[in-house]
This record gives sequence, C-alpha cells and structure tokens, in this order.
Amino acid sequence: MPKSVLGINMGNHAIKVVELTRRGNSFVVQNLLTAPTKEAIVSGEMIQPDVVAATLKDLLKTAGIRTKEAVISVGGQTGVVVRVTELPKMPRKELVKAIPLEIERHLPFQSANMVQDYTLLREPEEVEEGGQIPILFAAARADLVDAYLAAVGQAGLSPFAVEVEPLAAARAFFAARGFGLRDGEHGRVSVLVNIGYEGTEISFVEGATLIFTRLVPFGGRHLTEDIRDHLGLDPEEAERLKIEQGVAWIERAVPPAEVPSVAVEEPVAPPTPPTQPVPPVALPSQEEAPTLTFELPTESTPKEAPPISFELPPEVAPLAEKKEESQAPSLEFSLPLPGEEPSPPPPPPTPSPAPSLEFAPAEFGIQAPPPPPTEEWVPTPPPTEALPIHELIYNAISARLLELAGEIARSVEFLMSQRPNITVDEVYLLGGGALLKDLDKFLQAHLGIPVVPLNPFRYMDVSPVTSRLGRDYVERMAPMYAVAIGLALWAYL
Repeated sequence: MPKSVLGINMGNHAIKVVELTRRGNSFVVQNLLTAPTKEAIVSGEMIQPDVVAATLKDLLKTAGIRTKEAVISVGGQTGVVVRVTELPKMPRKELVKAIPLEIERHLPFQSANMVQDYTLLREPEEVEEGGQIPILFAAARADLVDAYLAAVGQAGLSPFAVEVEPLAAARAFFAARGFGLRDGEHGRVSVLVNIGYEGTEISFVEGATLIFTRLVPFGGRHLTEDIRDHLGLDPEEAERLKIEQGVAWIERAVPPAEVPSVAVEEPVAPPTPPTQPVPPVALPSQEEAPTLTFELPTESTPKEAPPISFELPPEVAPLAEKKEESQAPSLEFSLPLPGEEPSPPPPPPTPSPAPSLEFAPAEFGIQAPPPPPTEEWVPTPPPTEALPIHELIYNAISARLLELAGEIARSVEFLMSQRPNITVDEVYLLGGGALLKDLDKFLQAHLGIPVVPLNPFRYMDVSPVTSRLGRDYVERMAPMYAVAIGLALWAYL
C-alpha cells in the first residue's frame, strides 16, 4: 500500500485533488488542491487532455507533492452509465453470463467499446425463490476512460483505479458517518445530492450501499446563467457574484400579495451537529463500502420583472384653447371704445414654427393678463433604495432551485414506489454547487426533512491543511472535496 494516495476528481468546472495517508486506524488529510479546468472538460468529455495535464502538474508542483499513485473518476451524461438493475434468482454460474447481457441492454453506446464492472447488492443465496437479485453496474466508453488516463499520465502520475462519482460519493458518506459507526438500521436511507457544474447526481445510500442513482440536468452553470440574464451581466461577473454574494434563502416576512404560488412548508432549523469529542475510529474489518472499479487497460429563465412605465401628467392647456377645437385660437385681440366702429380684423399672423403663448396688446384697449407659468414635466426619479444584491440574486435563481427540490422529491417518490418499506432519513449536499449559501435551508423548507452539507473530514485528522488554509476554509469547502476524498479512500477500504 502506498504511503499516500491522491484522489483526483476532474469536473467540468474545476479539478479537485486530495492527498490522503493512513495512520493506524485513522486517516490524515495532507493536501487539498483545486484549479479551474479552463473549459478543457465539457459535459464530462475530455476535450483538451494536455491542458488538464498542465494544470495538474502545476498544482502538484506548487504544493510540493511527490506522490504518484492516484485514483481518478470519470463522468459525463452520455459516456458513463451507473444504474441498479435486477435479474431473477438463478445459479451463480448462469448469473455471471446473464449480467453482461443485462448491462448491454441499458447502454446508450455500443458495448464493444466500453469498460464495465458490477457488484451484487444481494447474494443469490440471500434471495428467496422467485425473487430478484439487485445488481449495481457501471459502464463507460473506453475512449472516454483512455482520455482521462492520458491526461493523468501526462501529468506524471500513475493511476491504479478508475471509478464513477456516485460510488466515490457513497464512500465519502461512509467516512462522514464514522466508517460504519453510524450506519443506522436497515431500511433507513440517506439521499446524496452531488451538485456539479453541468448536472446533479441524486443517489440513495442504505448503510454504505448505493441502491439507486439518477442524473438530472441541473448544475451550477444554470444558476450562473440565470444571474447573468436577470441582472444583465457577463458570465464572469455573474459567476463571481454567485460565489461571493449568492444566497438560496432570505429571512423576511413576505406580504400576502407577494407570497409565491408554490406552497412551502415552514422552514425547520437544520440539525445541529453533536459537539461531543469524537472517539478514535476503528475501521470495520467486515462492514465495508462496496467497491466498484474499472480494470485499467494493460496497454496503454425566471420571469422578467414587468417593465416600469411612468404615467405622464395631463398637459396644461393654453388659455386660448377654451374655444371650440375647430377654430384656431387667436393669439391677439383688442376691445373698441364705445360708439366706435370695430376695427377690421387684422390679417392672420404669419405662421411660425411653434405657437407662442404671449398676448400682443391692442392699440386701444385692455392688455390681457400674462398667462400662468407652465410647469415643465420632469420624469420621476427611480427609488433611491434598490434591492440588495443578494436579494436580486435570490430572485434570479429561486425558480431554478425549486426545480431542484422537485427533482429530489420525485426521486424519493420513485424509490419509495419500488421499495415501500424504506424511510428516507436526511439529505446530504456535496459538490461545488453545495457551497451556495443557505441552500440547505431552502431545500429543507421545501422537502420537509433534514438537509445538511456533507463533511467527509469529520472523522479525519485535517491539521496539516487547517494549519495552512484555516479551519473555516476546510469546513466550508468540505462538500466540494467529497468525491475526491471518496476516490482516495478506495485505496484503503
């Protein structure tokens, strides 16, 4: 077993690296590293392996890491399939032949160019006659796996295992629950919501066993685009505001007229983690998270705010316009003296570009009083107190967050329809998208069950990184490193 192992999670938006060592019955986190992928990976496809390799090289060199052994993950919506299927109970020899055919039935790509593996969630001997054997399998396109291996190889690393993200997340959950000390009772299930940049994996774990997973098209990129469109920003500024100012929950009293049409339950305060000291953890000898790895090749848009319109005040009509509209108002008049014939009407005035409101005095007569001064209309200035930036961001992304809550609820309903005897205990958030402030409060209010960020470092020694990065950083960023720590743990569990 190597002295230390790197868990490398290469996502669509960022690369996350964890260096992990084992000390007796405990684990020590030596390094936490991250860097943007610079669009070298898109929808799980390795577009520019050389860019990823250069990024990895720089990360490891800057941190002074000499370890070469690594466990990596592959992802993607079209190149990777992770699923639980069932086959009728049969002898083990027949089962081994039937499983590859069953896997092929679920693939969106040709089976001749794939890498696959599977694990039995129940042994044939444990299934009653006429029952079904649940099988968890993973399959990936061979060219996709080769591209990831090439990038890591160019960085000077020696990967010895390739895994899919849902299984790494389940292993990180196993660590966060005390390596089996807090697995709970049979039939009680936890939900892992891994929010990435392009999509979100919703997985269900019973004890330490992954029993169901699905991918939904919701990710951090969609939130950034909503902020961009709602506030009229460029993508870089929208991403920065999401990270620095974004919130998913606002504590305020909403007037009845402004209550959203979506009915929500009263928010429940998130559970407070226990404060008692953590006892030394003895790793279980038998109860271990299932492993599922690939053998390496021998050769290598919310609604827009309604437009604001200003209502013009009624125009002030000139005094002379009190005559009938059919008569052109005269802008000059005089009164004759008594006994004097009225003077012939003066010739019509020469047309001018714009009528004047001045009255010309008569030669003999009374001069008309000057008209009252007309008030010039000035647009009403906009309110000086605009909404705070965090409320503007919340208004931009709240509809999208409701979609995420709905996808989680539908996933729970589907699983319970298949297994009506289970109980969903809680929801754990992980991935880069889980760092959105108060996302746990938002989802808990809409789902009605506890929602907490996943901290896979809870039962580990993190002093080497907290001394450099600070404890606040490690605790806040822990959900983002969950898959990477689950990959590193593959070497030891």
